[in-house]
Amino acid sequence: MNVLNDAKKATYLLDEDYDNAILVNSSLKRGYFNTNENLLYLKEFAIKDKDILTICGSGDHPFMCLINGAKRIDTFDNNPLQYYIMELKRSAILGLSKSDFLTFFPMFGGSINEMYNKKYYDIFSKYLHKDSKMFWDYVYNNSTNKLYLLQLFSNPIINESDFTQDYDYLKKRLEEDTIRFNLSDAYHISRHLNKSTYELIILSNIFDHIYKYKEYNEEEYLKLIRNNFIPLLTKDGTCIYHYQLNSIPIKSFKDYPSITVKGDTIKIMKK
Repeated sequence: MNVLNDAKKATYLLDEDYDNAILVNSSLKRGYFNTNENLLYLKEFAIKDKDILTICGSGDHPFMCLINGAKRIDTFDNNPLQYYIMELKRSAILGLSKSDFLTFFPMFGGSINEMYNKKYYDIFSKYLHKDSKMFWDYVYNNSTNKLYLLQLFSNPIINESDFTQDYDYLKKRLEEDTIRFNLSDAYHISRHLNKSTYELIILSNIFDHIYKYKEYNEEEYLKLIRNNFIPLLTKDGTCIYHYQLNSIPIKSFKDYPSITVKGDTIKIMKK
């Protein structure tokens, strides 16, 4: 990744009109700070001591995999901002108490003056990896927007996340530094993985993102899964290829086997 270029694009997203910014920037887009999925569904799968491949997104999926005992986690995303967001959260967990973490990141009812306040960033930034520290240092030092970091996220105000329920244990696991990131879309990720294999692959709701602006094509997507992800599974491995929120009216893959957790539907495919 070109960190300095990413940082300059991020400050452009912050300081300029977003609709115009997106026209000149196809790679770094507004990021997701938190997932809208109920990640407790991961407890339905054998994760302890397993090698996992998961979409990076907000970082919540890899964090929950750590909490559930994963041995090694590879992540991928086609938006580099998701890596920097995951890194910001990872280092904040390592450097802040839970109460300060929940003050620094935007919560309903929180103080607008405390959200993303640099005084907290100065405490935990030493835990950032070199590339992500370069990114966030640049963003903090060069944006003129008073609420600048809020502009980076699609949903900047959140409820407490699932992973914060096990905050201290997650802090301990993050000290082991077992999460790796690959900048890639779903079509090319296998090229970046150096023939790695995984007991579990988690693709969250990337189907809905791939087909956000075009007609759903379930068979085309399933072909993508069979060709690019199933070969990455170990024998008897599982790919979670779609997470269907019960709030979404379009019920995709309704004729395919699934499991249901708290009303949400999870589609899986075996090796």
